[in-house]
Amino acid sequence: MNERGGYFTRKAYGILIALPGAQCREYIAEAQCDVFDLEKIQGKGSDEKKCRYMRNPHLMDFWPTLFEWPVMASTLCYVAGWFSFGGGLSVTVLLFLMGGTDELLKALPHMMPIFLFFFLSWTILMLLTRGEPKLKKDTRFYRRTGMVSIYQKGEDRLEIPFDEFSPHLTHRTGPTGSTGFLLQLAHRYSDLLIQHINVYNEEFEVYLEWERLHQFMDISQPIPDRVITEPARQFDPVTAEYDEKHDRPKHFWRDMSDEEFEIRREAARKAAKDFPWGKTRKQALASGWKPSEHRIDWQVLKEKQQTA
Repeated sequence: MNERGGYFTRKAYGILIALPGAQCREYIAEAQCDVFDLEKIQGKGSDEKKCRYMRNPHLMDFWPTLFEWPVMASTLCYVAGWFSFGGGLSVTVLLFLMGGTDELLKALPHMMPIFLFFFLSWTILMLLTRGEPKLKKDTRFYRRTGMVSIYQKGEDRLEIPFDEFSPHLTHRTGPTGSTGFLLQLAHRYSDLLIQHINVYNEEFEVYLEWERLHQFMDISQPIPDRVITEPARQFDPVTAEYDEKHDRPKHFWRDMSDEEFEIRREAARKAAKDFPWGKTRKQALASGWKPSEHRIDWQVLKEKQQTA
């Protein structure tokens, strides 16, 4: 969402985020990163095709807006899928445990219409959201040029250098009283304010999102090591050189089991939550902070994988 204004916009900026670049880098700790990302990169199709579907994440990152059909459709698809599969299974198991087979058979005629509604909705939305998402109102961040492209209703897109924006953390209270944190980018030479679509439960998730975006726009660094953008790493020259130098497997995330990913993700969340934000990685390590790879019992993980 993009906003312009004077006094009220300035008040809405929130707290300035002053971080010394990408230091924590525990990117899989973000709440939006989960096992569904693994399913996307483990699916059929070449890396080139996956990159096209994700709008070439080695060239461009983007912040969508909820008020656009592809985003709304994807959100509704996820909700319908959860209710038709996760919700349906949970209710079935609960009824069986409470009343056995007889109770379950009595409830089926009432459950089936609801299940079919969500299942058909999920199927239709899955078909409608296939292929590259055609977004128009999104904010785009171009790695190669260092420019931010901003949607303007009825006008050409506005192009502003990324270096002219300052990151801010602000609080958001929902209609039910729940609170969260948002990342906003404020243009230093105007009242333009760009707001990320995600509402985060933890402050460290906002810092991680800013680190990720900052590293992505720094052409001297490899693109952030995330699950969903792994197929694109080979197509960015700086990243490809970095991966070769550090012997990073081409399909590090793709070939990982769901169980190992969850263990790594939990370790990453603990590491990110404990990180002394505002310090460099060297300073953090000197103060006793441990990155995620040092928080995993590799022997236990190996034994679990052998018995799986």
